[in-house]
Amino acid sequence: MNFDNTKRFFLPGGVALSVILADQLCKIWVRNNLPTAYDKISLIENHLDFIHRKNSGIAFSLFASVKSAPFIFALISLAAVGYIAYLIFKNKNLPKIVILALAAIAGGATGNFIDRIIPPHKVVDFIDFYFGNWHWPAFNIADSSICVGAALLVIASFIYRDPFSASQTSSRDDEKNIR
Repeated sequence: MNFDNTKRFFLPGGVALSVILADQLCKIWVRNNLPTAYDKISLIENHLDFIHRKNSGIAFSLFASVKSAPFIFALISLAAVGYIAYLIFKNKNLPKIVILALAAIAGGATGNFIDRIIPPHKVVDFIDFYFGNWHWPAFNIADSSICVGAALLVIASFIYRDPFSASQTSSRDDEKNIR
């Protein structure tokens, strides 16, 4: 295995594993230290709290009332992680920012996947951010990682013309190869 293949395995794997571990360890801490929905720890008074919420839906509790939602979203997460792994290992010329972004998304999707497959099949959200009357729905490290990964992909789309192309050659080089 050459260095490039090793780097292509360890960089995304390390990022994803770090996200999963941080997410799950924080959720374990929340389950043990904030057992009810009424418990909270203020981190920044009147702006940021740790709380304990369970979400069987997706962002903003969408589809939470659908009984099979946790299992459907678990399957979607699994498919997304599989597709991300395929993209990373199929495309040998991906810029590091794209690999990091995809790994962050995969780690976040896996962190929430774990919550959905273990009873009570609900994602634990614990970061509660608010300012005055403006209140953001509770979220977790996995959610944050998915958002950061998506933002990095948007940034990369402005920097790199086509990071998912099979080769990084110019159209002139392609024309020379055809002749």
